Amino acid sequence: MRRRYFFHVKRGQVTILDQEGVELADIREAAREAARRGWEIAAHEALNGAPAGAGKIIIDDEWCTVLELPLQDIVDDRLPKVQPR
Repeated sequence: MRRRYFFHVKRGQVTILDQEGVELADIREAAREAARRGWEIAAHEALNGAPAGAGKIIIDDEWCTVLELPLQDIVDDRLPKVQPR
């Protein structure tokens, strides 16, 4: 069964909420999507001369946090092993 996952970006006290989300098969796919989005954020920051890696992506399904990925871990390719529920 596919679930809707939301990918919020938090930097300090500011959180940008993902209002739409994406339907994915499981948390592993959600973690891959978070990594893809993290790389996009890092690439955009690098083009603008900003340091990459500040903040984190919060993955939730229906407003319940299931995983938090620091952007620095995504940039450093230190993603956790995620098991489906």
